[in-house]
Formats: sequence, C-alpha cells, structure tokens
Amino acid sequence: MQKIGFTSISKLLTVLLVALSFNSFGQDIVKVRNLNYTSYFSKSQHIPVLVVYSLTPDMFNCSKLKGDHNIRLAEDPQLPEVTNLVGDYGNALFDQAHMMAPNENNCDKDAYKESYFFTNIMPMPANLYKSLWEKLHEKEMLKAKKYKKVKVFAGTVGRNWVIGAAHNVIVPEWCWKVIYIPSTDEYLCYQFHNIEPFNAKDNLANHKVDINTIESLAGVRFVNGVISASYVTATPNN
Repeated sequence: MQKIGFTSISKLLTVLLVALSFNSFGQDIVKVRNLNYTSYFSKSQHIPVLVVYSLTPDMFNCSKLKGDHNIRLAEDPQLPEVTNLVGDYGNALFDQAHMMAPNENNCDKDAYKESYFFTNIMPMPANLYKSLWEKLHEKEMLKAKKYKKVKVFAGTVGRNWVIGAAHNVIVPEWCWKVIYIPSTDEYLCYQFHNIEPFNAKDNLANHKVDINTIESLAGVRFVNGVISASYVTATPNN
C-alpha cells in the first residue's frame, strides 16, 4: 500500500477547503489597486490572497534612490477599516513579509510608500522571509533586467495560525509566487509551506514546482500570463 506523507495530506485538505469556500470567499475579497501593485485583500483574514505586479528595470534601477527608507508599515487608505494592523504583528514567530519588495519600487517615492501598506503584507516565519522569499525578490529583479519585463503573482492559501491583539490576522498555511516572462512565455513557480521548520541548507530549487501545482493549490488558472479566479476581475495588470 502506498504511504501518503503528512505534507501531501495537508495539501489535499487545503485544496478541498479552498474549493468549498470559494463562493463565500470571493465576496470577502476586495480589490485594491495601488501604483505598482494590485492586491486582492481578504477583509476577514486581514491578509492579501493575491498580489499582482509587473516589474521593469526602470522601477528599481535608477541613479538616485527616491524611496524614503524611514517609512513604516501603515494602513492602506483605500481600505483603512481592515488594514489598520500595525499592532497585530507582535508575534515573534512571524515577520511582516512584503509580497512586492519595497526595493522594487525605489524609483518612485509614492510607490515605495505604498509597498508598506498592509495590502502588500502577510505573516511569514522570519527565517523564511529573510532567506528564500528575499532571494525570490532578487531573482525576479534579475529576470526583469534580463528580459526587460516580468509579471509576478504572489499568493496565500489556507489557515494555520491566528495572530493579532486587536484583529484576527490569519497566518496562511501556504504561500506561493509565480514569475512570468512574457518574451519567452515562461513560468517560474515556487511554493512554500508556511509552517515548516527552518533549514539553513534549504534553497529555492527545493520549492520549485510547475504551474499546474500552483493552479491546483490556489484554485487559479494562468493563460498567457493572465491569472483568473473567482475573485479576480480583469484589468490590464489584474
């Protein structure tokens, strides 16, 4: 008899829960468009389910950095009632992880400021954020320099923990990222179990998956670099 590992069972349960909850889930998600990213933010979970952005070298590769590096995390003025979460990230186990990195917005001070809105933030184990997730940010910037433009999709799936003194901020069980290269029609896909113990020898290659894996996990579909889901409304940059 074939044995099924804990991680496989966990993924299966997550996918089933996502499928069962999509109808009500879509009503809970608000689309927020900022200068350089679009966030699909869950009002009940207080995290983005999906963040979409295009990345070109002129957004970060400028002679003079325009971002104010004293900026702190803040509520999104387009959704202030559910993104006033400054006091909810005191749990030492989890860091405030940017879906789109601030330094990808260095050439526009307003876009840099917006990258610190909670519509761009999720709770992530500090070691994962400071290692592999930041390496992904570096990778997508390198790809943008090489190919002139990439599209990036970063998402969360499931529920593992709850943090927050004032609000129930959900710690998702899974986080994922897809880097799409339009000029080659190539998808670079990565998936992370958001609760696994940190391994200093871990690397991005261990988390690389195919696009079908991301589609099954997150309940989304990709066609020609455009994502579709029950809660996604079509715009040029999603």
